[in-house]
Amino acid sequence: MPPERLHGLQSLRALAALMVLAGHIRAEAAHYLALDLPGAALPWTRGVDIFFVISGFIVTLSAARFAARPGAFLSRRLRRVVPLYALFTTLMVALLLASPGALKSTSLDPAQIASSYLFLPYERGDGRIAPVLSLGWTLNYEVFFYALLALCLALPRPLAACCAALVGLCLLGPVLPVTTASRFYCDPLILEFTFGIGLARLWQIGLVRPSVPLALTALGLGLVLLVTLHQTALPRPLAAGLPAALIVAAGTLLAPCRPLPWQAIGDASYALYLSHRFPLRAATLLLLPWLPATPWAALAFCGGMVALCLWAALRVHRHIERPLARVLSRRPARLAT
Repeated sequence: MPPERLHGLQSLRALAALMVLAGHIRAEAAHYLALDLPGAALPWTRGVDIFFVISGFIVTLSAARFAARPGAFLSRRLRRVVPLYALFTTLMVALLLASPGALKSTSLDPAQIASSYLFLPYERGDGRIAPVLSLGWTLNYEVFFYALLALCLALPRPLAACCAALVGLCLLGPVLPVTTASRFYCDPLILEFTFGIGLARLWQIGLVRPSVPLALTALGLGLVLLVTLHQTALPRPLAAGLPAALIVAAGTLLAPCRPLPWQAIGDASYALYLSHRFPLRAATLLLLPWLPATPWAALAFCGGMVALCLWAALRVHRHIERPLARVLSRRPARLAT
């Protein structure tokens, strides 16, 4: 399983994180400057769907190495996502304690804080199911997917069992009592993990050969469908999940065997996803009140914020995320007997 075949994954992670970042920055500027900025109809938040398909792909490859050790598989996945998420969740709680009014739509709710650290869905007062660090709703799905696949590793055909369980949850959703848990875990969005599993299986059996023309075609078609289907009434797995699967196929099955653009941003994509709300919120409070409500001011704000959030994420990745990963990956020395 040569790792060079997977260079495209880092570029895909960068693309997904940059989509989410650009959407949040644009929305912040449009709201506080009261301007009708261009790009409102673009599917910025669909970067999350790309992340889910990527997750299904990567976790499938990881599960193959831990087929007989579900505990080790789950531990490895949790070491990847928990430390940085817990750090930024704690930072969010600290900000709520220090300055509750500085954070819009987030209040100091002990039950929500507890559920945030436990990766459990929690319905806020406004009806939204989200943790204290609101971006962490995706991590609740991720951890659920990891735990489900870890359980399925004990079965003869773990990937098929995991896919069947995800499909079964979606089918059960309409007949189950409406609760926070049923609304969250039975959302058809979870089917996007199965798209990644399917792509990973194709990659493992080697039926598809890399091709630059096909990769560019799949990438372009996926982006076009992501934009054109965004405003339709199709279920999200069809309107966003299938285009996201095409985009991920372009970066995995069809990508050339060489480094691609945005690798550094892809490496820091998790740090960018979790951290960008903090510099963005600070700049919103400190800068936007002083900016004139003009398109040029909004453009300058958006460009400056992209640069600032990227700089901060790269620093977090280098000085926090990577050192934490090194510490947590060390195996304890065996005790002498």
